[in-house]
Amino acid sequence: MNLRGHAESKLTQWADQRELRRTVLRLALPIVGSDLLQRGVNVVDALLVGRLGAAELAAVGLSQLLLMFIMALVYGLGVGSTVMVAFHTGATDERRRAWAARTSLLIGVVASLGLGGAGILLSRSAATFMGASGRLLDLTLEYLHITWYLFAAYVFLHLASAIFQGVGDTRTPLRAMVGVNVLHVIVAVPLVFGLVGFPRLGVVGAALASGISEGVGAAWLLWQARRRGFFGQARGFWSVQEFWRILRVGLPAMGERLITHGMQLVFARIVIGFGVAAYAAHQVGINIESLSFLPGLGFAKAATALVGQRLGARDHSGARRCAWQANLVAAGIMTAFGASFVLFPRAWVVLFTSDPGVLGYSVPLLTAIGLLQVPLSFAMVTSGALRGAGETHVVLVAAIVGGWMVRLPFAYVGGVVAKLGMTMVWTTMILDWLVRCAIVSWRFRRLSMGEVRL
Repeated sequence: MNLRGHAESKLTQWADQRELRRTVLRLALPIVGSDLLQRGVNVVDALLVGRLGAAELAAVGLSQLLLMFIMALVYGLGVGSTVMVAFHTGATDERRRAWAARTSLLIGVVASLGLGGAGILLSRSAATFMGASGRLLDLTLEYLHITWYLFAAYVFLHLASAIFQGVGDTRTPLRAMVGVNVLHVIVAVPLVFGLVGFPRLGVVGAALASGISEGVGAAWLLWQARRRGFFGQARGFWSVQEFWRILRVGLPAMGERLITHGMQLVFARIVIGFGVAAYAAHQVGINIESLSFLPGLGFAKAATALVGQRLGARDHSGARRCAWQANLVAAGIMTAFGASFVLFPRAWVVLFTSDPGVLGYSVPLLTAIGLLQVPLSFAMVTSGALRGAGETHVVLVAAIVGGWMVRLPFAYVGGVVAKLGMTMVWTTMILDWLVRCAIVSWRFRRLSMGEVRL
């Protein structure tokens, strides 16, 4: 009887793990698709304006680099919205979930006005600081000003997607992003090149197409959310309590993104010091790594939503099991990518360039990127789980320690001062993610789920 009972217990445990894994995959895979399509809008803009000339292409590239910093703030608001909507969804409290969803939209209005206005006022100074002048400066400002005037479209597209993720529906945002990309191409081609009776607007046409398509996608998602009752029927529009909850979770997430982007700029500056070929190789490496990074990010967002829902339902052990399953699946996918990077480095790099100088860096670059995949996957997904528990400040600390206290000092001292070269510089990326992985894993193991207060 004991053996039979033990076998039945094991079967039940395996069945539970299998079901959790399916739940994680159902939630994560559409997020991966949405993120890819979100980047697709920027890629299409670059591809189209690249046919107009180098100055137009450079203007769009510089504009998107500057926009990344502001969008980091919107990302933090999205994290806060997802966590609170997920928590109330797990608690089956539709009234509070509606308060959280409506409050996030109010925050979106304030963010659109504040960030858009600041962008219009500071665009010239920021572009000049980055080295833009003459025609490049004019084109950059044309693209940025249109983007800022239509910035609300991006904000509400992101926040509406965050609300759906919190509810546990990631397929609807994916359908929205498919529509956004199709509409973007349909609108951008005639506006950029002046076809079918439209004026030739160049970079302005690309910016208009992005804003229009994202605005339509946001409107459709908000209509779907209202139709499904996510915003409820209660009187009043927002809740002070939910407002502070969203900010308490979201502000550290904003800080984490800003600190990470700043670190990446300084790191790129160190790489540039080793020459054009080294920097070109580094950029190729970033593009290659994005193929594994986006799946990891998708599972991290899934972990955020699932942990938040389970905590709302007071299923503390379920929250831990969801995080573990998300970690296992993400690690499997990213380890497979990492192995291919280490085993076939030149084959990956040659997809992007045949320049001999760049190819000469392929082995140390792809070896470093391949070896960091395991700590990267666990750091990303465990960070997502901590966000779902409201522990966004821990992820912020991990980013500061790993990026600013480990990667940058070791890269400069080892690579530049000690003259160990780019191999040492790229090795510090592994050290960075090992440290982040250790910090967030330590905190998640010690975290008492029953004491979490969102």
